Amino acid sequence: MKIAFITDIHIAGEGETPAGIDVRANFLRALDAVRAMKPNCLVIGGDLCFDVGVREIYKWIYKQLQNDLPCQWYAIPGNHDDSVMMAEELHLTHHLTGTELYSAAPLDGYPALFLDSSKGVFSDAQWAWIADELAVISYNVLIFCHHPVLPAHAQFMDTKYPFRQQNQWIETTEDLPCRMQVISGHYHTEATVMRANTTVLVTPSTYIQLDPHTPELKLVNAGPYLREIDVTTNGLSSRIISF
Repeated sequence: MKIAFITDIHIAGEGETPAGIDVRANFLRALDAVRAMKPNCLVIGGDLCFDVGVREIYKWIYKQLQNDLPCQWYAIPGNHDDSVMMAEELHLTHHLTGTELYSAAPLDGYPALFLDSSKGVFSDAQWAWIADELAVISYNVLIFCHHPVLPAHAQFMDTKYPFRQQNQWIETTEDLPCRMQVISGHYHTEATVMRANTTVLVTPSTYIQLDPHTPELKLVNAGPYLREIDVTTNGLSSRIISF
């Protein structure tokens, strides 16, 4: 099974180019790269909107996703999204629980969870759901979550905008028999971190990157990027692709 993962697309208003980047053109290029890749599915990893959730932007994204994609697609919210608005305009309201957008789905028979970390935390209801889902999985599981659930050695983001329940993630998952491959974005850089039975693959943005080595916000005009994930009976392999 092959999965294409793009994240932090940060779509702005029509004609707007944040930091001089044509984010809409980059997203369309990403979709062209997905078409060429012919994966089993595409996952969009959050921060679909540039700053805050905008209904017209979600409508525009949904329209592009209807244009001859060769696969099923999934989307999770990021901290710049409005989960309810996003669910409404991307026709995902069946996955809403209260104001959170999360779900589980078998990807070609492989268990996968799609989480909502848009507030930087999970609600008690989402935590309970995660625990119930993972309790019945005794092998590998893919987890898509906008925020890395562990520190990712990116000074600015780890300090200013981390997932704020990292300790609870470890407490909830470290004694489980399954191994969790968490595919994330949010940090606008590439990183791999491991602790206990959790591996986090942090994916750079289709928009712009952040220097992980500085304590202040420092933009790096590189990319756009996507992550290609191959899942076989022998395990998971992944690579970052510039397009």
